[in-house]
Amino acid sequence: MKRNPLIFLGYLLVGPLLFNACLPKEEVLVNPIDPEGTLVLPTGEWKQVETAKEFSQLLGQVLLDKGARITLSEHIRHYDSFGDAVSLSALLGDKQRMPPSELAQWDREKINAAVRTGNPFREVLLAHSLKHFEAYPFLEKAFENFRARPEQAQQRVSLQEELIAFFASQGLVIHFPYEEQFDWQTYDGGITTTYDPIIREDWNEGFLYSLTGSGSSGSLVPYVDDAYSFQHPTLVVTYLDEDFYELQTTPPVPELPKPAADAVILDYNVNHTSISQADILFSTIPEVKLTGRDYLGLFGRIVKVRLYRGSSKVQVNFDGTIGSSAQGETYRYDEIRFSKDDIKLERWKTVNIQFDPDWDLSENSQQFFLFTEHNLTGKAKASAGVKVGYDFLTKKPTAEATGTVQLEVESGGSRFRVNSELPRRSVLAYIVGPTDHGVRTRNGIDFNVKSVGLLHYYFEHRFTDIPD
Repeated sequence: MKRNPLIFLGYLLVGPLLFNACLPKEEVLVNPIDPEGTLVLPTGEWKQVETAKEFSQLLGQVLLDKGARITLSEHIRHYDSFGDAVSLSALLGDKQRMPPSELAQWDREKINAAVRTGNPFREVLLAHSLKHFEAYPFLEKAFENFRARPEQAQQRVSLQEELIAFFASQGLVIHFPYEEQFDWQTYDGGITTTYDPIIREDWNEGFLYSLTGSGSSGSLVPYVDDAYSFQHPTLVVTYLDEDFYELQTTPPVPELPKPAADAVILDYNVNHTSISQADILFSTIPEVKLTGRDYLGLFGRIVKVRLYRGSSKVQVNFDGTIGSSAQGETYRYDEIRFSKDDIKLERWKTVNIQFDPDWDLSENSQQFFLFTEHNLTGKAKASAGVKVGYDFLTKKPTAEATGTVQLEVESGGSRFRVNSELPRRSVLAYIVGPTDHGVRTRNGIDFNVKSVGLLHYYFEHRFTDIPD
């Protein structure tokens, strides 16, 4: 039964008094087609999923209107140099909540007047919401709570303006992975909408809307992934990351750390015992590339990789003497970002990571831990061991492993992907020349390419000979 808009307006004016500003999970009735596992998410992420899910269903209804489809497509192409996403704020013309890149485009081209008048997407969205908000119980209650805030009472102009402010405040982004393949002027097939489930990365349920049928509700598509979206126009409702559009600007290239003035690049393979504890082995990683989409997530646009190095360190007593054991240490490197095109084309990115300023003989092996960073509330943890090469009886480093130190690494808002042990012997035995992943030629040297998961890299070692 459809709600009378006038009754709905009166209800909204009184309704907020019945609800608290917060929205406890147990007070919300939701459509029972949640993907398995959604309800085990932390409350904050659960609310994000429910918001994106219901808006994806609302979006499907809005896009039954041809003018709304064309407006959405035009906004995507106008605002996003990647041509596949636009914020809901931009679609609604809400400058206050636009991400910086969209706002700059808005101001640069002074399109605010054009967006404010004659925007079919916005008009259909508002009209449909006023008539059918009861079909989206989570959004409906969230809107009631939004209107109950004191600042909203002071700024209240009209119900439509409040709806615009509410939708814009949700921080939603509409991502259309293969928008360029479809001509909205002539397309009359089905449209699928889906959302970021957070708990999974490679597929989700979707909702199919027919442009030629009644279109009264979206039929459930149980499995939507990247391959599906390539064949069928699929729009993904996700959340605005603070750096969602940051790849549109070119970041500065990190400077290469400065080794000793007399250091020489090792352009040949060596026996690691020939580089003593006294010598300086300055190890860097000039470039990396990502070789697969597995870390990209469901229709993702960007992968943020975080590396940690795990190593051992011989303990030193308070009086400066060597102790009787070793301890583990971890080092956190800067985040590395890859766009979809970076991954598709397997582009080498300059990172100039200082892996280890002096890889001692006693550090018999080290560990690489690879995480990917996301908008998650929890922490990801990983543990692994590194080998120590030190004889605590003779107080001398040794080329053979004498023990193992256990390491533990945790990274906030991340997912742990993989770790890789790096024996000093093996790393120096394969400085140049091909193995499983080929070579990367740099300054005339064919460096051996290594990997930690899908991340490929190579070492550049600078050696300083220090007399024992």
